[in-house]
Amino acid sequence: KTFIAEIKQQFPEASHNCWAYQAGPPGDSRLIGCSDDGEPHGTAAKPMLNILLHAKIGELTAVVTRYYGGVKLGTGGLSRAYADAVKLALESLRVTEKVCYQQFFLDTGYSHWPQVEILLNQYQAENINAQYSDRVTVTFELDAQSLKPFEQKFINLTSGLGKLIELEKEKNSGAQH
Repeated sequence: KTFIAEIKQQFPEASHNCWAYQAGPPGDSRLIGCSDDGEPHGTAAKPMLNILLHAKIGELTAVVTRYYGGVKLGTGGLSRAYADAVKLALESLRVTEKVCYQQFFLDTGYSHWPQVEILLNQYQAENINAQYSDRVTVTFELDAQSLKPFEQKFINLTSGLGKLIELEKEKNSGAQH
């Protein structure tokens, strides 16, 4: 909403600053919003939002600024113009994949540690900090999408004797511009 307000401030003379956003992962319609900003209902925001939802990109906001030039486009023409503006913007969009990491703690016996260490490397665990006492305890970060298969393999490797605890969620992401 801040971005939309900034665009409206940047172009205060514009006839319309229509917008649409999709705040979740690609294709997710749970966190969406849109506004026709004075254009006839459904002629700007819905076509824009439809393009965003099918773009296979998440966490995205589009604002199309229009100055009325005296030519009436009609509802079909308006819809196409707004949808085409978003399509054109998406073609030049630089996208960076967002990866969410979760921090974990695991506890295992020395007999399982060599296999667990290999497993951590296979799943590209990051910020691994191992402590060695009567058992091996490790804090590490793992791509959230890898959790279920990692957890199953960890349970199998340790015959259910190891502990795996989620500590916190942390988002490491590249910005999408």
